[in-house]
Amino acid sequence: MRLNHLDLHSPIVAETATFFIEHLGFTLVEARGKDAFYRLADDAGMVLVISPPIARLGGGDQVSLGAQTYHIGFLLPERSQVENAYRRILPSGIRTSEPEERHGAYVFYMVIPGNILVEIGHRPDA
Repeated sequence: MRLNHLDLHSPIVAETATFFIEHLGFTLVEARGKDAFYRLADDAGMVLVISPPIARLGGGDQVSLGAQTYHIGFLLPERSQVENAYRRILPSGIRTSEPEERHGAYVFYMVIPGNILVEIGHRPDA
């Protein structure tokens, strides 16, 4: 068995998807309406779906909850790539932490549109 996709709920679907496309290198595969459903993919085969909160599934999203209840993380092969990603994202105005050594990895965190906490890092043993 392998993980097929990850679906992130956001009340601002288009804005969240645009961040992944413009800053994290994802490609748009499918869009259904402006804020209805976006399917994205990266060059490693990761499928990421951005969709609005679904009432029959609990309707929760991190904006309406006012908290981050999870985070997603991306690993880069080189430490220098973490620095490069950080420098690319800074001008966007996204709230970020500075890169630092943490739990055996070199990482930074950011809160992207949709109140989603994202980790970008390099782990030498990965």
